[in-house]
Amino acid sequence: MKRVVAKTRWAVRTAMAAVGTLALCAAVAPPASAGGGDCVGQTCLVVERSGLYVARATVTPAPGAKFFGHYRLYGGGVDNKSASQHWHEGLRYTVAWGRGVPDHTKICAEGWEQTGGKLKPLGTKCVEIRK
Repeated sequence: MKRVVAKTRWAVRTAMAAVGTLALCAAVAPPASAGGGDCVGQTCLVVERSGLYVARATVTPAPGAKFFGHYRLYGGGVDNKSASQHWHEGLRYTVAWGRGVPDHTKICAEGWEQTGGKLKPLGTKCVEIRK
């Protein structure tokens, strides 16, 4: 009888460990991208999200782009501007949203080049967040 109880306990513990491992893997899986990676002009935007929860948005220069200026990321209650600097492929500006947004919220990135004291638009890319 003790042997049956011991085997049953072992089976239950093994099953619970497997369930716990699967739950942990699901909890730490990276969020899905929302339409990510598309570029308009020299502005590329990737939004990381899960459902209506937006974790972060990242804007990067388009491949081969080189300019002095800044990026602006906005939407869903957030409006941030990067520092003005020399931008080139491989650099990124990321803003942590860390919040849920209403269905059909648009998150946008604008690129701006500074030339001779004037701002020149480099493209605006938006991603619509949907359920």
